Amino acid sequence: MMKRRHPAGIAIAISLLGASLAGCAGQQAASNELQSFSSMDEAYAAVDEILGCDSEAIGNPVVPMGDAGKLASAQRVCSENVQIDLYPNQGALDESYQTWADSSQGKIPLVRGANWMVVDLSRIAGGQSSTTDLQGLADKLKGEYAVVGT
Repeated sequence: MMKRRHPAGIAIAISLLGASLAGCAGQQAASNELQSFSSMDEAYAAVDEILGCDSEAIGNPVVPMGDAGKLASAQRVCSENVQIDLYPNQGALDESYQTWADSSQGKIPLVRGANWMVVDLSRIAGGQSSTTDLQGLADKLKGEYAVVGT
């Protein structure tokens, strides 16, 4: 013998499922709207156009390391304390972001795109607040601005 289901209960369950799926789709769409770059040269040129990178900047970028080794596929210094990282996949980008977020060396402003990140290490390197406009960079390159670390 089959149980009769209440039509209102089914409608509510379908509505909740639809809302859940719509929420996921919205989050996915927002993630897909982030700009990506096909090469470090392309990323550097875009960041340079906005921030005016120092072509003769001295220093090496901080290499984000994960469980399997180096996370970034390419890196380039934009200025003494600002670096650009390009990632081979979403997992490497997410792991690198989490590494910066878990840092206890101080506040780290950064911008994250679909497969890249620009990180400002001014506070860590010299104890000074940065004058680099990463919020403006995020707005112009369709990235997400955040200040992470403690």
